[in-house]
Amino acid sequence: MLPPTIERRRVQRVRPPQPLRATINGQRALIVDLSLRGLRVLHQEAAGDTSCIIRAEWDAQPLELHCGIVRTLLHRSAEYGGRMLYHTGLTITRASESSMATLRRLIEHHVERALDEQKANARGVPPPLAAQSSPTGTVPAAYVRHELTLGRWREVMTPSAVQPDNGFTIGAHTAPAEVEMLRRAYERAATSGDVAVIRRLAAMSVSGTEVVQARRYTP
Repeated sequence: MLPPTIERRRVQRVRPPQPLRATINGQRALIVDLSLRGLRVLHQEAAGDTSCIIRAEWDAQPLELHCGIVRTLLHRSAEYGGRMLYHTGLTITRASESSMATLRRLIEHHVERALDEQKANARGVPPPLAAQSSPTGTVPAAYVRHELTLGRWREVMTPSAVQPDNGFTIGAHTAPAEVEMLRRAYERAATSGDVAVIRRLAAMSVSGTEVVQARRYTP
């Protein structure tokens, strides 16, 4: 449930601080903003003419959205190494109850986080500390665990920096290009020594992430 002070008309669309990794018709994509009605994704391969299926995962829950393509533009993105990317706007046409529930929780999470940061700024708390605080009073999910299982990567938001046996853990705000580099290196690792090196690199990304005491959300 959204806090009572948040009006639903104000949360129609959110932009996560870190794009959500997904697929569009099986091709890799990034969800850069989303709402209960639609979303915008970046991808390298053409997605089709009129419809597509978006699949992602958030908070260890699968997300599958059947969408209609509203518009798609191809242009160079300075933010992602100057690559040519499709910027596609989608409208959600069909989704299961569980997927819609996951989408709703994802949106509420980012809305509450944004409001908490605004309140922290008003109280003079520096932005990095505000971003690592949780509006619910729980330990913040400052890391992402990347696990490789049966040839597929799975992402899990977690408050723990512990490195898993079948992948690596990195800071939640690690750049997508760095995540991709670590994944490809892990897939090519031939020995346990290679894997250990990759995990040390991943650990470096979390060593500077200071998790602070979470503040309870107060409207």
